[in-house]
Amino acid sequence: MHPLFRFSLSLVILGMAAAPAMMAAASASLTGRLVDDRGRPVAQAKVILLNKVSGYRQSAQPDAQGRFGFFNVPFNDYHLEVFASGMDPIHQTVELRSTLPLDLQIPLKSQGAVVAVEETLSIVEDHPSVHLDIDKTTIERMPAAVQSRALESILLTTPGFIADENGRFHFRGSHGQATYVIDGIPVSDQMQATFSNSLDPAQVESMEIITGGIAAEYGGKPVTVINMTTKSGLGMANDLEGELTLGVSRFKTTEASVSLRGGSDHFGYFVTSAASRSDRFLDPVNFENLHNQGSTRRVFTRFDWLLSDRDTLRASLSGGRTDRDVVNLASQEQAGMNQQALTTDFNGSLGWSHLFSADTSLDAAFYHRRATSKLNPTRDLAPGFSAGGPDTPVWVHQDRSLENWGAQTALTRRFPGGSTVKLGLQYVAFPIHEQFRFAITQDGQVDTASPLYAYTPSGGGHIFTFDERIKPTLASVFMQSDVHLNRWFLALGLRYDRFSMRNVDQGLVQPRLGISYTFATRTILRASYDRLLITRENENLALSTSQRAWDLGPNAGTPVPTLKPETQHSFTLGAEQQFGKVGRLTLDYWEKHSRDSGDNAQFLNTGILFPIAAEQGLFRGVDLRVDLVPIHGFSAYLSLGKTRAIFQAPVVGGLQLEAPEAVPGERFLIDHDQKLAGQLGLRYEENGLFAQVVGRYDSGLVAKNPTEALGDPDLEFGIPYVRQDSEGTWRVKPRTTWNLSLGKELGLGGKRRLVFGADLLNAFNAKGLYNFLSTFGGTHVTPPRTWATRVKFQF
Repeated sequence: MHPLFRFSLSLVILGMAAAPAMMAAASASLTGRLVDDRGRPVAQAKVILLNKVSGYRQSAQPDAQGRFGFFNVPFNDYHLEVFASGMDPIHQTVELRSTLPLDLQIPLKSQGAVVAVEETLSIVEDHPSVHLDIDKTTIERMPAAVQSRALESILLTTPGFIADENGRFHFRGSHGQATYVIDGIPVSDQMQATFSNSLDPAQVESMEIITGGIAAEYGGKPVTVINMTTKSGLGMANDLEGELTLGVSRFKTTEASVSLRGGSDHFGYFVTSAASRSDRFLDPVNFENLHNQGSTRRVFTRFDWLLSDRDTLRASLSGGRTDRDVVNLASQEQAGMNQQALTTDFNGSLGWSHLFSADTSLDAAFYHRRATSKLNPTRDLAPGFSAGGPDTPVWVHQDRSLENWGAQTALTRRFPGGSTVKLGLQYVAFPIHEQFRFAITQDGQVDTASPLYAYTPSGGGHIFTFDERIKPTLASVFMQSDVHLNRWFLALGLRYDRFSMRNVDQGLVQPRLGISYTFATRTILRASYDRLLITRENENLALSTSQRAWDLGPNAGTPVPTLKPETQHSFTLGAEQQFGKVGRLTLDYWEKHSRDSGDNAQFLNTGILFPIAAEQGLFRGVDLRVDLVPIHGFSAYLSLGKTRAIFQAPVVGGLQLEAPEAVPGERFLIDHDQKLAGQLGLRYEENGLFAQVVGRYDSGLVAKNPTEALGDPDLEFGIPYVRQDSEGTWRVKPRTTWNLSLGKELGLGGKRRLVFGADLLNAFNAKGLYNFLSTFGGTHVTPPRTWATRVKFQF
């Protein structure tokens, strides 16, 4: 281990000695006391904390001493309102972007004693980062056939996110390189259904999607950071609330979920569980939807203890399981292929947060994650086979596991004026075990000179067998300072990562610099520069970096190229403008230059993807977001993004089975490139009635030449859905889909409510493709018109 990180790890262990168990706090708290003009407590009042753009809204009732509190508040800027009988109302903006608690003394004036001046509600945010905040109210209303699998649909409301099949997405030209931060715990594994199990949005109180100006505390795959604050029962004063949801949709889709939360001023718990099944589980490889059943089960728990006014203990356990078919081509269905996939995951964290003073805190964490994935063939295959059997054209078996063992600690200090400094250490190991076997069951698939010929019936009927373990590690130290200087806001960060794996031992110093300036017209100009080290996708990483896998291709016998982490220079220039009390507009130009640019490639159209890297990548584009806050129940948003994504050959990574299409030094567009992606949302919600329209437009990802599908009965269906653009590039044809939602809430007395909801997805039954003959994803079709209904009982 590098000496710097031997020292850093010792500091982590020393920090852990300060507390029996640790977990990084990932939310803010606001407390305060209401007093009148004579200093007496005001108890009969209502205190509201809200953010009109994200939809966040919480209220509190002061106690007899006039004290109130808001806990587990997502990092953001908020509007605080206080209403008390006979007193002038209070309206003020508060910034909650630190784990350090904020305590306010709020004096109330007798009504009429002075002329009350209401502060104009601030809708813009002066932080230099580019981010989008989404509250649980929006999350719960997102149209979906299965709500517990709707996370990716929620992320697509962000400008610059491009939809791909099976919940995958491309962001600003990069392949799904996202770090999920769940209550301060980083997870950089791929969460889509083909790799693991999706997170259930029902566990989320609020999420912040950070797309530029990435703080130094975030590593792993921080092209985008999805910062989630989960629900908690802390502060519920011995109260209990919960909900039970039942839903049905087209394609024999059913879903059931239940959640409970409760607690007191010193203890809180939250538990949610969901299960679903569907006959259209994934986005199929043709319009016939062949062999596509699947089911999911998921549970999440969180517990909080306030041990004293200085110490907080928090624990979380979660896990999930997905059983699904591997979708068939028409020829595979006819042959009777019945491959099955199983994915599981378990996640646990335990931790401590300690306040040294009102302005200094220590947060730290231990966490563990284990994810497994199995792909089982229709039946076993013995060496020396001469007939292919039902698995065609490839017989494949996979059994892999991926773990995360992590520890982190951070010290936060607040200075007069609200500026903060955060210092931290992080260490995570990724033990990986991969078992992989395959054989080509049809002759004629490869040339007799290919190393793959030995694994065909005529080549001897051998079965390729792979079984290896590796343990990549990532050790990091960072400093992040947010500085307020009147109208200037400086976000100054510095991070050092050291990544080790097999023959890779790479370190990188990463400045993370952001600056913004706020004009009196509520106009904000911002700029940021992020230097990023982006780790490889861990799924199938052992296979992708092995010499044995490399020897299957045309370069057999040569040393396998090093698959290094991606390094990236990322720039963003943007402006944000508020329009009265109505809304805001955000416009950003971004550009990224990278080396060892990451992506996934597919193994022989099996759906098994493995990490690869191009020598260089150039990405640039423009994002626009318009938010209109609720007025008389109506609200709206518009997200637009234009992305240019270029790779430069060569491309490296194991299982390069064919000669490359691009020669070294040649630049080419990749299938993350799209000229326009847009999403429009219109919403009405008032008096228990809810209605929503969501429109999505995608101009089309880069595709292969459709003539390659001529004469292939499995793929010819897609040719009419591919076109050549004005640049001569083959692309999937543009598609527009409209989703409609309608719901009604009925009060049953007390907290009990019955909520009915109905969605019509792809209301006009637009037919289209996500991708076509993609090296990185294959061919997949978009969902047809689908209805979904649900009923929810809240208590």
